[in-house]
Amino acid sequence: MPLQDYFRIIGKRYWIILLTTALAVIGAFVISRLQTPVYRSTIYLNVWPSRLDWGLQQTIKGLMRNYAGNITSRQTAMKVINRLQLDITPEELREKLSVRPIEEDFLLQIVADDYDPLIARDIAQTTAEVFVEDIQVYMLEQDKRDRVEVSIRDYALPGTLYKPKWKVYVAAGGLFGILLGLVIVFILRWLEADLIRTSEDVERHAGIPVLGVVPVSSGGSGRAARRLRA
Repeated sequence: MPLQDYFRIIGKRYWIILLTTALAVIGAFVISRLQTPVYRSTIYLNVWPSRLDWGLQQTIKGLMRNYAGNITSRQTAMKVINRLQLDITPEELREKLSVRPIEEDFLLQIVADDYDPLIARDIAQTTAEVFVEDIQVYMLEQDKRDRVEVSIRDYALPGTLYKPKWKVYVAAGGLFGILLGLVIVFILRWLEADLIRTSEDVERHAGIPVLGVVPVSSGGSGRAARRLRA
């Protein structure tokens, strides 16, 4: 099918695409507004060797995954809950936390999500403090030349909106609406493929030119609907 035929089919029922797009955008916006907002607070920990030794630096990079696991452990979660007096279980707190080692920068990223931006901040900050304290106690038993220094880079700030992001929802809804509208238009065109409505349809199906048509009368007027073709 030539490209211009596709444009002709779309142009004939463009209102369907506009309608499905509008409905999808409105629906996506409403859904985003009905969801409970989740706020995210982030804090970073510096993880640095006590001396500038390449071998010790490589050892630290290997330990950072273990550190990330310790931060999200039940033991750490229980300490955070007791310190903040939260009415949740350690498992529920762990679901709010995520830790990502950034080995190339010797950083640990701690992320806390919550429905309250201030609680998200407190969880991130307290989790970082608990872990730093635990590491400092453990390092007291190590040789000074082999110690790893863990410190808080910046204090956590109140959480910012993480989800839902209505602009993303609306954009996704608009794209879905356009695709759905196109599908509906071409399905309707496929259902009408065998119907002959105009002389152009006759010429397209039969492959021969139409020489004339039977006039159609309206209200007994006898007015010709189409002129004869030479």
